[in-house]
Amino acid sequence: MIQGTEDTRYAYVNGIIRAREARLLTRGQFDRLIASELPSFPTLLSDTPYVVQKDIDTSLETEESAVRAFFNQFCQTPAVNQLIDWPEQMHNLKVKLKRGDDHLLYPHEQSEVEHWPEVIEEIERFALEKEPFLLSTNLDKILCKHLYETAQFSPFFSMYYEYFFDLENIRNFFRARQFENSHEIFQQVYIPYGSLEKKIFTENLAAHHDLFTKIFFTTQYAKIMDRGSAFIEERHSFLRLERMCEEMKLEFLLQARRMTFGIEPLYGYFHFKMSEIKKLRQVYWGKFNEVPNEDLKESIPDVW
Repeated sequence: MIQGTEDTRYAYVNGIIRAREARLLTRGQFDRLIASELPSFPTLLSDTPYVVQKDIDTSLETEESAVRAFFNQFCQTPAVNQLIDWPEQMHNLKVKLKRGDDHLLYPHEQSEVEHWPEVIEEIERFALEKEPFLLSTNLDKILCKHLYETAQFSPFFSMYYEYFFDLENIRNFFRARQFENSHEIFQQVYIPYGSLEKKIFTENLAAHHDLFTKIFFTTQYAKIMDRGSAFIEERHSFLRLERMCEEMKLEFLLQARRMTFGIEPLYGYFHFKMSEIKKLRQVYWGKFNEVPNEDLKESIPDVW
């Protein structure tokens, strides 16, 4: 297990987190939701933190706000606040620049990222060139640079973000393969802060998916490359790839549950709760839009 920060200020809240983790939804509860019809959801969720009072969407939003408030109340490590806040602030900035709807925004009154010099330069470039794809990818790379630098304060966080960047590059690799100008696209979206060099991707953009296990054999991502690519070829769907990427991040965060001190349990709990809320939304809207149960099951990360 990777060494944590051992910050004793978190001893009290980590005890609270242990009790809260016991209320995380189980795989069995998700299976029952998927197998049921929408009118049964309030009953199935009645003994969970997602008690339906008005509607399910409101219940999910209420719980999400409560989790954010809990994290903000007890997080005493500014660097970790930044690791949580910056991606949301960057998302808000992109929505505003692209004139998206306000309901897409995260609840942040102020935005630190808008004042970064490189972000200001990118906004000025976008005002002249009006290229949304370059805007989005350039802002993402700026954000990743700051996340990488900030995460270096702790082995736990530096390793987690190395996984994060690698998995983002894997996802972008498979998306780029869908286009004729795949090399150009991947060159633009590649994030240079993970453990996988750009060369292993660019040299294999046109490779047959059966070769990925061999190509990535020496990395910890061989299973994702094999099973994710096979599902894409067979089903023309990224569901399995997305699920396996999420599972790998959550499996890393499981280490935090064995730590008595430090910010890591709070950080891990926050991500598990946000993942749980995301999964519930997927199931709810999937049932609402008559998505096959098989696809809903495929979308649920199997990490508990």
